[in-house]
Amino acid sequence: MNVCFIGKHIYPKDIFSNEQDLKTWRSLSAYFGRLFVIAQSPDIFFHRGEEKNIAIYLLPRLGYPCFITSAAILGFYFNLKNKIDVFDASEVIGGGMAVAILKFFTGVKAVVEIQGEIFRKNEKEKLKNRLLKKIGRFVMRKADRVRVISRAIFDQVKSRGIPENKIRLVSLRVDLKLFNPDSWVSETYKKEDEAVITLGYIGRLVDGKGLEDLLAAISRLHQDYGGQENFKALIFGNGPLRPRLEKIADKLKINDKIEWRGFAPYGKVPAALAQIDIFIYPSWHEGFGRSIMEALAMEKAVVATRVGGIPDLVKDGENGFLVEPHNPEMLAGKIKELIENKGLREKFGKAGREWISKNFEWNDGIKKFANLFLELKK
Repeated sequence: MNVCFIGKHIYPKDIFSNEQDLKTWRSLSAYFGRLFVIAQSPDIFFHRGEEKNIAIYLLPRLGYPCFITSAAILGFYFNLKNKIDVFDASEVIGGGMAVAILKFFTGVKAVVEIQGEIFRKNEKEKLKNRLLKKIGRFVMRKADRVRVISRAIFDQVKSRGIPENKIRLVSLRVDLKLFNPDSWVSETYKKEDEAVITLGYIGRLVDGKGLEDLLAAISRLHQDYGGQENFKALIFGNGPLRPRLEKIADKLKINDKIEWRGFAPYGKVPAALAQIDIFIYPSWHEGFGRSIMEALAMEKAVVATRVGGIPDLVKDGENGFLVEPHNPEMLAGKIKELIENKGLREKFGKAGREWISKNFEWNDGIKKFANLFLELKK
């Protein structure tokens, strides 16, 4: 069986340096004869790489129309030469439209992934939001299967009139061997000061992640503790919001409480988590929350917002706390409760890894992912 994945995600020129996605492709390739990936180049040039039965093609970064057209042509060529059994779109506009075109002209089965982007309200970009929703409805109707990453998105897709037997829940997954707290207990990765409780965030610094609320919560905690140095915050990640966040931190006079650590590549995320006591994810909307899943696997107590697919991961009062979005006061209160209760942090940490082990283990997740395509060949 041959499968072709199409998505307008940007890959580095050194294609096989993308640890996170390559881990998925390598695991999935064991189930298929050939696995093709069409993605976007970081520049205006074409790049290509092969490894065993995996072939990755990066199309020039020239906008959506060019990507959709080029991806459809390349997919058509792959089908003529290799007989593709399933085309899969990993995002709605670029990949979704290319896969819909390919199904129309080739009759090959089509799968489209929905991560929740077509259901979000964006008052600043109403026209773009309406267009995204229309394209989303179109590609979902044309697809043979719609794959979603959380129960919340499953229900949203179903509410748009997509038959339940056409929707498949394929959650993200975590490598419990890599994200194993016992593997990162050493002089290299242990905290600098065990007396200081370390708060942490790992993710993109972009609008919608609720990082303004995190800074407001840190300011409130700083005031509550009278400026005592009993906690600090590590923020891992890059993004266009960073200058604005730094200005907010300066205005709130909490610069001394925050360390901006920059981007942490996939292989370094466990080391970053090893330095954290309480993981905080205050997002305003979220399809799933990969960083939360990895933090739970590393036995970290989590405080996150009750949005999107996050409740699939965090069970309030069992392995972490859920708070309402846009509520810095509630966020600060739950963080403070964990700062002052080591036993509760440890209880949440143990329960978190157990929950992830039972529901989001890597090999089980990959098998469910592969079965989605294998069932279409029957």
